[in-house]
This record gives sequence, structure tokens and C-alpha cells, in this order.
Amino acid sequence: MRNQILKLFSDFVSIQSVSTDSKRHKEILKAADFVKKELISLGCQVNLYQKYLPAGRQENCPPLIVGKKIISPKAKTLGVYAHYDVQPEDPVDQWKTPPFKLTVKDGKIYGRGTADDKGHLIQILAATKKLIEPKSLKNNLIFIFEGEEEVGSVNFEELIKKDSLLSKVDAFYVFDMGMKDKNIPQIFYGLRGIVAFELKIKTSEVDLHSGIYGNRVPNPAQLMADLMSRMKDSKMGKIKIPGFYNQVKEIIQEEKDLLSKSNDTLVSKIYPSLDINGMVSGYIGEGSKTIIPANAMVKFSIRLVPNQKHRQIEQLVEKFIRDNLPKGIEYKLKIFTGSDSFYTDFESPYVQKTAKIFEEVFNRKTLFNRSGGSVAAAEILQRLFKKPVILIGFTLPNNNIHAPNENFDEEMFFKGILAIEKIFAQ
Repeated sequence: MRNQILKLFSDFVSIQSVSTDSKRHKEILKAADFVKKELISLGCQVNLYQKYLPAGRQENCPPLIVGKKIISPKAKTLGVYAHYDVQPEDPVDQWKTPPFKLTVKDGKIYGRGTADDKGHLIQILAATKKLIEPKSLKNNLIFIFEGEEEVGSVNFEELIKKDSLLSKVDAFYVFDMGMKDKNIPQIFYGLRGIVAFELKIKTSEVDLHSGIYGNRVPNPAQLMADLMSRMKDSKMGKIKIPGFYNQVKEIIQEEKDLLSKSNDTLVSKIYPSLDINGMVSGYIGEGSKTIIPANAMVKFSIRLVPNQKHRQIEQLVEKFIRDNLPKGIEYKLKIFTGSDSFYTDFESPYVQKTAKIFEEVFNRKTLFNRSGGSVAAAEILQRLFKKPVILIGFTLPNNNIHAPNENFDEEMFFKGILAIEKIFAQ
């Protein structure tokens, strides 16, 4: 069985389902077909939901796969989420093994997507198969496998509404997180939301001679730097946009005490943050070129905490930029798809049952945690269906997610399958 699981895992990793690369959309479709066939082999009814343009033309939208394994109308129904798309493999020269070839070495399973998130998807399929054969499955299962998590789950909300049976789910399990450390399980009950921006400033048609035009015309790079420094106090980390903190949920002492057991610092998990992701302007080659650039561009993102709404934050950012750039300066602000934060009750019965199962499998007390990252699907599932959403996973902090040499600890991979079996059989 172990070799069969690794063979399935290997076949899956070999598919280059990079959702951000439109040239590899056929690989996305190949991955979706792979998952569909595996679900059918488990006796599932499978639907693929895609977005269509007018006149029935198909957009390059990765299919949302919904598979249903119904054992009894009287049984509880668990929703099970994972995603089959992966990050690009760049920089390839830093990989020690081929990125799209599964390599088992020194107790680790290497390959792009092994940890994020193909490994979890394979664990789910393997655990389900092991329960079906001896008829030990105790719950109805609805599998929700997404193909555009790595590009912000742009169409997830629209597509998930197409399946009416999801309203019958009693609790959702989102398999896209990790463990505190080897054999130290944790359950996440909170995620930060996110909204990302691209701002371009233009002050002339061409670069200008700095000796002739210095102090005479606005410098877009300087304007951008001034604007971003007014937006955030880099020493204190405080965001200075008026009204930004008005809706932030207060953290009670009980929760701080709970989180302190699993975190050295709470700053990156319970507070909002703003970060510049990249800046480009003027000459950046070797040596000097004394110019005033014609334009400047910055990409920045904001992580949000409970009660903050990304639409509201977008409006505050737009107003701040409008009010803080000199009059008459030409600029263009682009807002990328955002998501609100996620927060659920860590004392719910499903959370507590899962914690006990983890303690049985890993022989360590389960920690409860919040993540500074974002998983749009978790917030969407909770908001649409008003049911518990439990975020779990079996990867480790050193698994190089989104980086070269991504890997999944082999022991945690197979122990994770056992844990999933117990969850599905509870």
C-alpha cells in the first residue's frame, strides 16, 4: 500500500499544474482529470465547475472539482478541501532534485507541490480508500479540490455556489496548513485576510536630465518613497492610514494565553501589516545614470485581521493615495483580488474531537494557533455555509513551501494519512 501511495503521489507531482502560468493551462486540466479519475475510482459522484464567457467560450479557469461519497442520508457530512495547483518552480538552478519528479531521499519526499498542497490531497485520497475497502467510513464526504488557490481563489466563491449539496455539510476540513514541528500537531482557528495593490506614478513622457530638471519637475521615485513612508511607520510597524484600525477585533487575555503556548511572538498573527512587495523606477543597471525617472511603480499588500473588511480597506487606501499625492500628478492604482480574515470557535466539538485524534496519533498535546497567512477558501466556506471550518495539515516549517527543494517529511506524510482516517471514521 505504501508503494502504491508513493506511485500515485509521483504521478501527481509530475503534472506541472502551475496556475499562475497561462502557458501551462493544459497541465492544470491534466491535473483536474487526474483527480477526477481517482475520485471516481473511490465510487464518488464527481462534478467539475468552470467559468464560461459569453457564447459558451471557456475561460482559462481551473476547474473546481467536487466529489461526493455518500454512505447514508443519516450520517454526518464532512466537507474536505485541498488544492491541486502549485507555485512556479523558479529558481530552477537552486533545486537539488528535479522539481516535477518525486524524489524520496533521507526521510523527505521532494518535488514541487509535495507540501503545498498535492501531498495533502494524496493523503486524503489514500485515507478514504483505506476506509472504503473494509467499510469503516462513518461519514459522508464531499471533496472540494480547487485549482487556483495559488492565484487568490479568484473564482472559488462563484463556482462553489453551483453545488447545492454543500449546504448539507456539517463541518469543513481545510487541508492546507502545517504542524508546529515534527510530531507536534496544531489546529488553526484564525487567518489574516489580504488585499494587494499596484500603484504607478508618471510625471513625464521620458526620463529627464537631473542637472537640468532637478528641483523643477517632480521625481516619481521620490514621490513614491514619500507616499509609502507616510503610509507606514517602519520603526513601530504601525499603519498610518486614517481609520485603518477602527474595526480591528480586540484580543482577549484568554486567547493571548492560548496562543502563547504555540507562538514565540504574536505580532505576525494577530495584528495587521503592510509590506512593500516590490519597487521599480529609473535606472537600475551597472554604474550611474543621472536622470529623473519618467515613472515609478510599487506593489504592496496589506494583511487584515478579524472584523476588517478588505473592500473597506481598499477604499481607505484609495483615499489616502488621492489625498497624499500632489495635485495634478498622474497615477494609476490597481487592486488585486482580496479576501477577508478567517476566525472560528476553537472550542467547537469538531475542533476538540480533531485535537484528541491528533493527540492519539502523534502522542503530543495539540496546539491551537492563528496564522499570519491567508487561505481565501476558508473564509468563503465559513461565510457561505455558516459551519465550523477546521484548518489542519501535516507539513513542517522546514518543508520549503513556495521555495526550491520543497518537500514533505516522509514520517509525517504517512502519520497524516492515519490521522485523516480517524477523522473520517469518527
